[in-house]
Amino acid sequence: MPAEIRDTIREIEKEAEGLIEKARTEARGVLEDANKKAREILSAELRVDEFKSECDKIVSGAQEEAGKRIEKARKASVGIRSASFGKMDAFSQTMADQVRGIS
Repeated sequence: MPAEIRDTIREIEKEAEGLIEKARTEARGVLEDANKKAREILSAELRVDEFKSECDKIVSGAQEEAGKRIEKARKASVGIRSASFGKMDAFSQTMADQVRGIS
């Protein structure tokens, strides 16, 4: 009986060692594939120029739009100042007329 148990344990250990070795082999294969793909990705030529060109287009467009908006705001500011000076002149004239009793 003890010999049978010992033989059974040895068989189980052999099977376990075989499974472990098989798992190691598969793991090595997976790691080799992963390393190969990583090397391919790292060695691949990046299309940086294409992205840089697109980035430059976007920045250029944004700067142009900002310039247009700034110019539009300046023109609006000039119009508001002119209108306010005109209103101040009219108000001053009205006040002067009232002081003089001309109204």
